[in-house]
Amino acid sequence: MKKLLLFITVLFFGISTINAQDASYGYEAGDWVLGGGVTFGSMDMGGVETKMNTIAPQAGYFLNEKSAIGVSLGLMSTDVDGTKVSNTDFGLAYYNYFMDLGDKTKLWWAVGFGTTSGDSFDDAQTRLGSGIGMNYFVSENIIINFQLANILQYVKEGDDSSMMFGWDGEINNVNATPSLSIFFKL
Repeated sequence: MKKLLLFITVLFFGISTINAQDASYGYEAGDWVLGGGVTFGSMDMGGVETKMNTIAPQAGYFLNEKSAIGVSLGLMSTDVDGTKVSNTDFGLAYYNYFMDLGDKTKLWWAVGFGTTSGDSFDDAQTRLGSGIGMNYFVSENIIINFQLANILQYVKEGDDSSMMFGWDGEINNVNATPSLSIFFKL
């Protein structure tokens, strides 16, 4: 029995080592990535109950191994003590993968345009922003994405506008928060 367990262990690690040598972690022109995030939240503060839900699918197309364009659609719903509001967000971005940290980790910067409209906004909100992020390849086709969005951003809503540089650390600001998502390379 011990010999069988030893054989299975050696076989398992041997196959994974052989497969790891053939693995290709990265992107090529024409690659597609699909993914995004889903958020569910609930809090009760001072007797006010709030529930939040977001579904945010994303798709990206690689122009070459270092450049990609991406599109996202966010559907957001919030319920504050029975008052429900819904918002829709659309984004378009350019990504540049500028540094590799080993075989499985890629750093990127992005510039993008976004617009949000819905019950929370009298006028549609328009954003121009830039951010940074990191991809970690769990396997050749499964990627974990960390993003720090809108390090530099310009926001316009109706007659109001603002310009921001840096991350102010507020997690409740949907336009300048870190996010973690999963992508699948096709």
